[in-house]
Amino acid sequence: MNVRYTLLALLTAALLPATAQSQQAAIEFASPVSVVMADKVNAVKMADVNSDGHLDIIALQGEPALTSGMFVALGDGSGNFDAPVFNPISINWPWSVDVGDINEDGVIDAVVTDFLSAQFAYMEGNGDGTFSEQPRLVPGWGGGNPQVQLADIDDDGHLDVIAVEMFGSRLLVAWGTGIDDPLAAFDGLASVLLTGYPLSFDIADLDGDGDLDLCCGFNAGSGGGVATSLYQGSRTFSAEEREIGGLTESHWSTLAIDLDGGLPEIVSIEEGLGNLGIFTLNAGIPQAGIPIFTGNNQRHVAGGDLDLDGIADLVIRNYISGGFLILQGIGALEFLDVWNLDGPVAFSGLELVDVNEDGSLDIVVGNYDQSTVSYYLNLTVILAFRRGELNGDGNTNIADAVFLLAYLFNNGFTPGCLDAADTNDDGGINISDAVTLLAVLFSGAPPLPEPVGSCGEDPTDDALECEDSGDSCL
Repeated sequence: MNVRYTLLALLTAALLPATAQSQQAAIEFASPVSVVMADKVNAVKMADVNSDGHLDIIALQGEPALTSGMFVALGDGSGNFDAPVFNPISINWPWSVDVGDINEDGVIDAVVTDFLSAQFAYMEGNGDGTFSEQPRLVPGWGGGNPQVQLADIDDDGHLDVIAVEMFGSRLLVAWGTGIDDPLAAFDGLASVLLTGYPLSFDIADLDGDGDLDLCCGFNAGSGGGVATSLYQGSRTFSAEEREIGGLTESHWSTLAIDLDGGLPEIVSIEEGLGNLGIFTLNAGIPQAGIPIFTGNNQRHVAGGDLDLDGIADLVIRNYISGGFLILQGIGALEFLDVWNLDGPVAFSGLELVDVNEDGSLDIVVGNYDQSTVSYYLNLTVILAFRRGELNGDGNTNIADAVFLLAYLFNNGFTPGCLDAADTNDDGGINISDAVTLLAVLFSGAPPLPEPVGSCGEDPTDDALECEDSGDSCL
């Protein structure tokens, strides 16, 4: 039987209490399953590298006295992984990896960057989970590069390579061409000068104009805060816009994520003092951060909808203890519930992906000292539903009213989600709910109370439960 770690029902002290008393799913995860990978795991990436539809594990190894390489373990979509295959790479301290079809041959490739130098490894995929390093020239590229990502910034159909240049105080964008050639693979380099030493970054449409923009967090000694640079078209970016002050320690993780149902916010965490910062944006310009104390030695943060309520949650990892802290989002930049779990030493980051393909995000992490990658399966009982959708077929119509009447008066099946059957949201299920649903369907009555149309949680705290929404909220 899986061991479950249940979230403590604590309100995040740094934020205001929630005004709506909605039902919150208790976020739960199974005990970790570990896969032996590299000796001293520097980074982890989950991706389908052999195009079989299932996520595979990529782990980086390399530092003084260790052979540099990229290990790949193929997955079957059920949480099982083959023995890892070693792919040698030439850079000395591989620290970050991202994947995509860079040369546009239909096979996933990888880019690996070095933490301390300007070394840059292009790993051409062979389609079977193995990779071969090939030369690629990017004039003007600088280092070190503690983080790299692939994205089509200029919307020309070709993947670009984006990284932070820590020692040169720049954001770098190498413009991809899709050409499989050492000299022609990239068409120049764009750089954004920064007023500090960037350590982490993310890519998102920060100002709502449809273009991908850049944001970053800084190393200690840079004055703290975060910065943005907005894409202007024609392969140009705006000058750095920076919010200086607060969160002055090293920002190993910076995340652009929508926390309140609008444009993204920037979330960053400082390593030493242990503050998570939430920076709202005004036309893409960062505003003063909202600090949340999360404990010392926090290094990594990832975001995603763990309970499928339509609101992003945050997972934070301590690089000394390896422990996790989970903040459950309830909207309006507010969070409930803190979960703590000890783990091994963890320099490498974390990812939220669906390991076992059940529709829920799981936690995947690299464990530096244990030379393993571990995943924690999401066991959260999802409370999301659509009011009035009773029979679980994904539609709201006369069949749902018939289903409800049969349940009430003819010993019919019990709805899998009782909240969905409470069509008037009065906390009970009776004939008035059938009347309400029929009136909405056929008499032009006002819409049912939320959630309708899309899945969500019950805004009313009542005794009704939602164990199974069928196909409504997969």
